Amino acid sequence: MAYYKIINFSGIAPQISPRLLDDTVGQTANDLDLDRGVLTPITENSQTQALTSSGRTSIYYYSYAGSNYWLEWTEDVDVQPGPIADDSLARIYWTGETFPRMAPGDVVAASGSGRYPRNFYRLGIPAPTAAPTISVTGTDDGTTTKYSTAYVYTFVSAYGEEGPPSPVTAVVDKVDAQSVNISNLETSAGSGAGRTNTNLAKKRIYRSNTGSNTTAFQFVKEVTLATASTTDSVTNSSLGELIPSTYWIAPPDEQTSLYPNGQMKGLTALPNGIFAGFTGKRICFSEPFLPHAWPVAYRTTLEDNIVGIGTTGNGLFVGTEGNPYFIQGVDPQSMTAIRIEAAQACLNKRSMVDMGPFVIYASPDGLVAAAGTDVRVITEGLITPEQWQADFYPSTIQGFLWQGKYVGYYASGSNFGGFMFDPRGGKNAFTTLTQTSSTSTKGGHTDPDTNELYVIEGSNVKEFQGSTTNESLTFKTKEFVTSKPTKMAFVKVEAEAYSGNGITVKVFGDGSLYYQAIITASGSSFSVSGQTPSFSATTIPEPILRLPAGIYKTYSIQVEGAHTINEICIAESMDELRAV
Repeated sequence: MAYYKIINFSGIAPQISPRLLDDTVGQTANDLDLDRGVLTPITENSQTQALTSSGRTSIYYYSYAGSNYWLEWTEDVDVQPGPIADDSLARIYWTGETFPRMAPGDVVAASGSGRYPRNFYRLGIPAPTAAPTISVTGTDDGTTTKYSTAYVYTFVSAYGEEGPPSPVTAVVDKVDAQSVNISNLETSAGSGAGRTNTNLAKKRIYRSNTGSNTTAFQFVKEVTLATASTTDSVTNSSLGELIPSTYWIAPPDEQTSLYPNGQMKGLTALPNGIFAGFTGKRICFSEPFLPHAWPVAYRTTLEDNIVGIGTTGNGLFVGTEGNPYFIQGVDPQSMTAIRIEAAQACLNKRSMVDMGPFVIYASPDGLVAAAGTDVRVITEGLITPEQWQADFYPSTIQGFLWQGKYVGYYASGSNFGGFMFDPRGGKNAFTTLTQTSSTSTKGGHTDPDTNELYVIEGSNVKEFQGSTTNESLTFKTKEFVTSKPTKMAFVKVEAEAYSGNGITVKVFGDGSLYYQAIITASGSSFSVSGQTPSFSATTIPEPILRLPAGIYKTYSIQVEGAHTINEICIAESMDELRAV
């Protein structure tokens, strides 16, 4: 006699032949959760927020002054909160539009209409384009030492962000008793690439001071942006701090003559208040806790074009079109790039997800987990590279973090789909998700405070599995192989409920569907409908179906429904079925 019973369910492993799967592993495991070992349907996504357009592909949940806002973009945007804890301005920074940007809360949430953020400023402060004009006034009385000096000045934003200095003036000779008139100070950032959307408020003036070993520029005074000329009467001994911003330039922006690979993108936060981004083959780092300052000396050039970056606890993982890299260090001046000898290119920037101590991304061979220099294909043994590329379209995958799991969605032409992968492993690691042209995910955001995932569907933000309404799951067992062609007479499907549309049961013999029915229940009695072929009773005392005549070598059972299913069993006889 032959019977097969499943009471502990696992995910799918398409790499393995259906008849060689472990008994608990399915051929299909769609729209279900396996954390409890039983088949539990996931819930529907719930409506959260209507967007201003159906073309949005990036969102970000933002709180300011006791109110919450959904920021939205049509571009692939990466957002980071400011590196200063409890920033009273609630500044955020982002890349992915024409040039890197920033905005404090009152600018993000400014009054008006249309999408949030309502406004923004350019990330980075430009340098004045020309040196000011200087002239010495007053009398050299010959009682003090004459010295040679020159001047530079910088722009400063309304938030105290200082940019790089202007060109240096001509050198003049003076004594402390004399003053210097400084004129032709620029009163705006000017126009053209790299100079729009600034938020300049002041200028700082610096004067060179020659010591025993070096010449340095020291602070003289601060003036308003509108000040076109001023006078320096500060003595040498009263000069202030050294200029800090000599090398503080803006990140790569829309100036194609300077940045032929385009503006910096992929904005990512590292420990110690450092921001990172990339353009072409170059990784860029900011000054610690100064997101507007990106010295050229802090850039690292790799061998291959960069696709995506992510933090991995103690460093920065870099996925490229070739071999990946790991960059480590605590100071942007001394970052070390290590080329990892693993041929696992990153196919898609949006597939890279920070999972905490590691990142996950889509490679040609499958999902890859990277922690430091440890890089491995974590779907190996479940999905072949050929299946991965043919069925999951990895170059289109968008990945998200949800409750410790990697949630991925793909869309290629008329092919839509998704999956959940649990990096903790086990046979339940991989399940699939239903997607259609109307429900396909265009982007998303994981709230770090709640660990909830929000996705874009059409013109709406929806919370992933936020509803109390169940989806309809589908699970198809492995192919159970009998010792010889056998007539299985009964199939049992034990569910926690059979209400609504009930539980659909399909039985396959030697790979072909030969029976299907729907079990519903009212009270303690069960009803059978939709039988194909129709031959048995329509009312049954328990959820056990009599199968039509048929002798097969292999059997598999598929169940569908919006209720948790605890057990599936197929047997040759009723006594045998009840015994197991």
